[in-house]
Amino acid sequence: MTIWVNGREYGTAAEIAARLGSDVSVAMVRNWHQRDGLTAHRVGRTVYHPLDEAAAIEAAKRRTPRGRPRQLDAASVLTA
Repeated sequence: MTIWVNGREYGTAAEIAARLGSDVSVAMVRNWHQRDGLTAHRVGRTVYHPLDEAAAIEAAKRRTPRGRPRQLDAASVLTA
């Protein structure tokens, strides 16, 4: 279940991975938090991340020549 706080949509790592496409895994989202500074907010035992911030990191990763090629443009997820 995603939540909205101050006009921003937040979701768990699993929800964000599902929204950003089949080639984004839960582990990727968690790595973005550890390595790329994706914001995390804990509510009880659940950790939420902002979807717009995760999509921006994913788009930046997509533009880099490193790693495997991505299949889905994250910007289309935010505008849909």
